[in-house]
Order: sequence, then C-alpha cells, then structure tokens
Amino acid sequence: MNLQHTAIYLNNSSDKKQIINELLNNKLLLNHIDLTNLQSAVFSTLTIDKLLDDEYRHDRIVISTNENTSLSTMSSGQQKKALLAYLIGQKPDVLVLDDVYSNVDKSTQSHINQELEILSKTTLIIQLCFRKRDILACIKQVLTIDTKNRILNALNAEEFKKNVENSDNKQHRFILPASFSDKLDTANPLIELRSVSVNYEDKQVLSEVNWTIRKGEFWQLVGPNGSGKSTLVSMICGDNPKAYNQNMMLFGRKKGSGETIWDIKRQIGYFTPNMVLQFTRNETVENMIISGLNDSIGLYVEPTDLQKDIAISWAQMLGESFRNKLFQQLSIGQQRMVMVARAMVKHPPLLILDEPTIELDDENSALFIEMIQAIAAEKQTSIIYVSHRDEKNLKPDKVFELIRTHKGYTGIEK
Repeated sequence: MNLQHTAIYLNNSSDKKQIINELLNNKLLLNHIDLTNLQSAVFSTLTIDKLLDDEYRHDRIVISTNENTSLSTMSSGQQKKALLAYLIGQKPDVLVLDDVYSNVDKSTQSHINQELEILSKTTLIIQLCFRKRDILACIKQVLTIDTKNRILNALNAEEFKKNVENSDNKQHRFILPASFSDKLDTANPLIELRSVSVNYEDKQVLSEVNWTIRKGEFWQLVGPNGSGKSTLVSMICGDNPKAYNQNMMLFGRKKGSGETIWDIKRQIGYFTPNMVLQFTRNETVENMIISGLNDSIGLYVEPTDLQKDIAISWAQMLGESFRNKLFQQLSIGQQRMVMVARAMVKHPPLLILDEPTIELDDENSALFIEMIQAIAAEKQTSIIYVSHRDEKNLKPDKVFELIRTHKGYTGIEK
C-alpha cells in the first residue's frame, strides 16, 4: 500500500491545538491528502490529559496495563506507550502523532519506532514535530507552515532533512548580570545524598542512591521513565516528605534538623515547562522577572527602583526583542527563557531544570541551550538538568544516571 505519510514541521508560533482540530475536520491538508470518511486517532499529551480528566472526574478508566491499573499511576513514558497500544487496537485509518518523543526515554522511543514502522504499512501517519531529527523514517513529505497555520510548501522528506538548519547560524551572546546582593553563604558540597532509598507502598523506586553536588557543577540527570528522577528532584527541593529520615545534607544542613521548606527553596531556582501555565496575567517581561525576587506568581506590589533596574538588566541579557514586551505575547521558547531568568534573578546556589526543552523548535531550543551554557560557564550556580533528550551543544560537566537493580534504581556517575 502506497501511503503518503506526512510530517508537519512546527515552530513555536504554531497553534498546535488548532492544527490538530483542522486535521481532524479535513481542512488543513485538503489540497495534499484527502481524509474524507477516514477514521482518525490522535497520539498526543492532549489525548492523555483528556483521559486523565475522565479518570478523575468520572472514575472511568479506558487504558490500563498489567503493571498499572490506570493512566494516573503511570510515568509519562508509560502513559505514551500505553496510549499507542490502545490507539493501534482501535485500528484507525489515520494516526496523528503529536511530538511523539517528548518525555519518553530511549528504550520507549525505540519501542514506539518499532510499533510505528509496522503500523505505517497499513495506516496513514501524519506527524507533528518541532525538530528535524525527530522526523520518522517512514515520512515521505514534509509540510512547513506560517505563523497563521497556513501551509507554505511541501518538500520530499529526504530533501527537507538535508536543508541547512538556519537555527545553527543564529547566536546570541548571553552575559549574566552581576548579583545585586551578597551571595548566600552556602556550604560546599551543596547537596549530599547517602544511601537514599524510597519506596511507595510495596514498590521500591530508589535504592541506595549516593550523589554529591558541589558548587558550580553542571549535572545532567538521566534515567528511564519511572526510575525516580522526579522523586529525587522533589526530595532535594524539600517538597517530598520521603526526604525525612534519609541521610541527606542540603546546603550544609541535615534534612529534618529544624529547617523550613523555605530555607531550602530560597537557595534553589527551579523551572519546568508546566510552570508557565501558572502565569496567566498579562505582565511585562520585566515584571515577570521581578516576581522572581518576590517569589510570587505575578506582581502585586509596586516594585522598587532597584528591582526595576535588576529586571531591565536581565531583560537586556535575554536580548532586545524581550524589552517592553508582554509575557503572553512571547513564543513558547521566549517564555521559557524569561522563566529561567526569573529563577536566576537572585543568583541561587542551585538551578534545577526539569525537561525544559520539551516542544521547543530547533531555533528556540538552540537559543535556550546557549543560555544554560552561559549560566554554567559562570561557575557560580550549580545546575541539575533533567532530560531524556541529548541536546546539541549541551555540555554538562557530569552525568548522573539512574539504573535498574533488583531492588529499584540506584545512581552512577558518568
């Protein structure tokens, strides 16, 4: 069967929800592929979110596995694997794949590739992707779109992949503003974990984890879906009660020795993409950065002249295109850069970035990584960068990998 498998190459100005809606209503591709009377299914985090909402609101479980009784008990990678199996079982004529590799480990990526290779022989695949390297081997044509979601052109997939990536030529020199106050008198090492083990009910997640993070070190934290990366990060941030009764030193103080959660959090800058959803007010970029000084969601008090000057210096560091802009007007990639500036404005001893480049296009991801490398080069802030994706030009000093043992996951330094 000669199926015209198609990829739509997105950028961070694309309205993905609208694109999916137009695909399902046979509007977007009408001049390229006729989907009339074809049954479509959507593989997307949007689909997972809807199914999770059904579980929560109506106690209706559509997808389960032998290991997990519902989607809500699965890791993000397990959710995607289970969703794909479910959708294949529905035998659709068309499968729409939305950013298929986000939040999945390399083993799951390999599994998904194998399943899609088989499926592509009988089912039309339409892939939405932000990265050229994510385009599936079965794709025959690639469509590019403009900022209004209109198709600009269609290229043979091999020809498209060979095109020079313009994002490689766009560079910006990031120079971090100086600290506005005296540095926190933090211990070195910043973090010490000794024989940390965590279980949830009868399931052992972490087993005998030992990890030391010193001042100025740049770490990448990796491991399979469900290996306990989020658990480990939440324990370091002070959000997880499992950290009590563990042998942990956080910023020179033993965990559980009378510190408050704010004693820990004031020494950590933290960013994960879901945080952007909390900021719905139409604040300026400068006000967003000032809110980092106040640890607030938005700005509710008149900032001081010093705070304004600090925010302006960080906005200048980001680039002229950020000055005097409203946060909601920015692209996804620009918003994330503002959020990192917000996390860094107090020059915390530790910066934690949790899957920060999910759904960033080639250009924005390159710029984002450039900014992180600039922070790392200062050697003033330690970084924990959590991701499954190997980003071009990301150069951590060390990698901490969670690996499976017969008792759960333990960590090794690479």
